[in-house]
Amino acid sequence: MRGVTNDYYIAETLVDGGEEEGDDGPDPDELKDADMEEKGSGVNRYVYFVCSSPFDPWKKLPSLAPRHIQAARDVKILFTGDLERPIISNPFFFGKEKHYLRA
Repeated sequence: MRGVTNDYYIAETLVDGGEEEGDDGPDPDELKDADMEEKGSGVNRYVYFVCSSPFDPWKKLPSLAPRHIQAARDVKILFTGDLERPIISNPFFFGKEKHYLRA
């Protein structure tokens, strides 16, 4: 994925559900929602990892709820290459660039 300052390399993996190997529990930056689907099902069937260079460490992208994907479809912005950048748009998108990239 092309970004303004950095590009993203994205890896998609399949999850059977439950805890992942090496999973340290919930990510504090994950968006919480009442309709959040279980890992390994629905919109969270796959787990995505991202890095800026194939030689950099991979970072896991957060899980999402279906409403986050719907909101991302209404937003059109350029990626910058900074996963922690807040998304400022109209309509409003709750989350950072890592959430938008995952959606």
